[in-house]
Amino acid sequence: MRHLFLIAVLLAAQAAAAAEPGMGTGGCEDYTWNMKRELFLVGAGKLSYTALPERAEEAHFTPLDRALQVALRPASEVKLLAEPGRSHEAGASYAGLMRLVAPRTSTYRISSDQRLWIDVIGPEGVVKSSKFVMQTGCEKLVKSVAFRLEPDTAYWIQVTGSPVREPMLLITLDR
Repeated sequence: MRHLFLIAVLLAAQAAAAAEPGMGTGGCEDYTWNMKRELFLVGAGKLSYTALPERAEEAHFTPLDRALQVALRPASEVKLLAEPGRSHEAGASYAGLMRLVAPRTSTYRISSDQRLWIDVIGPEGVVKSSKFVMQTGCEKLVKSVAFRLEPDTAYWIQVTGSPVREPMLLITLDR
């Protein structure tokens, strides 16, 4: 009887994981999105980039199509622009802000090699993501989140809940 209970629990856990759209535990080849370009860019080398602890209008814009090794700060030192979509323990994680201007109206992917939270904040507030995908078994790119952005608009990428001080982030067009 105990074995039947354990089997039922395992089957329920598998069904719950399968029901979560966009989430997976497979490797880099198991993404449901075409991630070949992103994986190529990650392999092409990383550019060092320092995230800000607070909004600064004179901040440099974040480059697109480059793997960025982003230096974050302890979350307690960062003045967030909006409540993160997911709560994190401030003392146990890292955070930062990055300024972004989209060159044209399109959907953009923000990908990372870590399980962290990504919000995009525009003039009207938090931009709702249009989709996301995650493969925890892919060390190069663990997750990617897509946002529809407009040109000539200053956005802020707000990273929270990073378990490491220097995660990799990559911003690309969604194709």
